[in-house]
Amino acid sequence: MKNQYFGDINDFFKYDLVLNLIEKIENFKCFTFIPMLTKNDGSGDGALTNYNGSRRKELDDFLKDCLKKSDRKVKNLRSFMSKYEQIEYRPYKDDEYFLHAERAQYFDSIDSSILNESVILIDPDNGFEVKSMWSGTGHKYIKYKELSTIYARMDSNSLIIVYQHMPRVKRERFFIQVGEKICNCTNTKNPMCLSDNRIVFFIMAKTDELQNKTWEVLNNYNNINKNIYKVLK
Repeated sequence: MKNQYFGDINDFFKYDLVLNLIEKIENFKCFTFIPMLTKNDGSGDGALTNYNGSRRKELDDFLKDCLKKSDRKVKNLRSFMSKYEQIEYRPYKDDEYFLHAERAQYFDSIDSSILNESVILIDPDNGFEVKSMWSGTGHKYIKYKELSTIYARMDSNSLIIVYQHMPRVKRERFFIQVGEKICNCTNTKNPMCLSDNRIVFFIMAKTDELQNKTWEVLNNYNNINKNIYKVLK
């Protein structure tokens, strides 16, 4: 995640999804955000800001007000989430940069207490590690072993969502390949996927009960937003 992305169409999608899951599933009391914040790079990424956010007007108004004020900072989400008295917002290092050389310390320092009864959103710039990743680009990716560690530490009443930017490959094949790697590193069933064909969220639960509840919410979310999203299990 970069501050220059804050308030774009992907941001609206991710926060709306998290809030929808928390509102629809009684297990969840918290939103834990692990942004893997990286420095702005001067590119045009994050420019997709002319989107229809009418399905959650208060979020749309907030994000577009940040855009209007040129105040695009991830930590601004704290003020928005403070309005949700029933949800405990747990941002992790949302004003500190994630560095590849310090990634072990970054993930090891996550307190276990913020991984309970929570929807946990992990938001790397690009998504999961790739073969071409090197020290100069490593900050853009989460490693599967890092996901495995967080998954093992979270309680059974929590859910993990990992942001993934879609590469230029066949969608379903990509979902299957990443899903298999997630299964191998977490020793679980296939993750759930939600995609708008530009980005995809890989979603993991520990129990069949929570998986089924989440699957039902995702399908309803998909039905409400026809022709926008698709879900895979």
